[in-house]
Amino acid sequence: METVESVERATLTVLGVSPQEESVYRTVLRSPRIGVVEISLACGIRRNETEAVVARLQELGMVTATGECVYNAVDPESVVERLARLRIRSLQGEIRRVASSRHLVDALLTERRAGQQRSARELERVEGLDQVLACIDELSFFCREERLTTHPGPILAAAFDEVRRSDLKYLRRGLRMRTILHARALDCPRADLFAAELEQGGAQVRSTTGALERMVLFDRRTAVVATDPHDITKGALIVREPGLLAHLLALFEHQWSQSCGVEEELPSEVERRVLHAVARVDKDEVGARELDMSLRTYRSHVSTLMRRLGAANRFQAALAARERRWI
Repeated sequence: METVESVERATLTVLGVSPQEESVYRTVLRSPRIGVVEISLACGIRRNETEAVVARLQELGMVTATGECVYNAVDPESVVERLARLRIRSLQGEIRRVASSRHLVDALLTERRAGQQRSARELERVEGLDQVLACIDELSFFCREERLTTHPGPILAAAFDEVRRSDLKYLRRGLRMRTILHARALDCPRADLFAAELEQGGAQVRSTTGALERMVLFDRRTAVVATDPHDITKGALIVREPGLLAHLLALFEHQWSQSCGVEEELPSEVERRVLHAVARVDKDEVGARELDMSLRTYRSHVSTLMRRLGAANRFQAALAARERRWI
């Protein structure tokens, strides 16, 4: 035998009826010919809410009006049977929609293909020196603000004239340029002249003896990077992916900060070793012995470097060398 407690626990939510709708239905079921005001008081809801709920119950066939604002509950057996049929019909429709979801696969595959194509556009490969030079020239043509360039080593004789022509052409057009030339690239007299021409045209040119990656960046949105940093003739990658571009830009700015003006005479390898010794040891005798050179030669290098650095003593020379990124 069912107890009152077990009856109270039985709910109609499984059949798509909200708790508020069920509360009103049970109230009308217990009190035939009940009015809206009485329903509101019994259920603890406002009258306008009660009227909306009763209207919904009438649509579901759960209550009927027996007079103006007076209602009776429909037989529970009929109500449950009707709600069950409606719920089953709704579930069947949902099952059909789920079963027919195969078209979603096609739509998602289309999106994936579009993403793959976009990814391919964000990282594109070009082969051979001629194609690389043509690509740089085309991207320079569409560049509107700034081009950032590095030359890690000697500029190939086969590419020198094309690089010079292209750079000077876009400088005349008004494109801002920043270029970093490795000291090895400046060994050639033509490269010295090229650097001077760039500066006369308005470009900012710096030199470095540190590690330098080979790349060209356009408007901070596209980059061309050598696939082999030691051999540009093998080809390059065109990079448009934002994350990779951010790293390349940060690398360029770091290398720019580590470079100095081209007109500034960079120390030779021997002078750089002397500067390292000056920064580490206090006595000239120790430094000369470490570098396996005579004390006179060592002191001659120190004196020359102090004069070039404008330093009054060895400590100031070491600090100035660090500031100029010589050590």
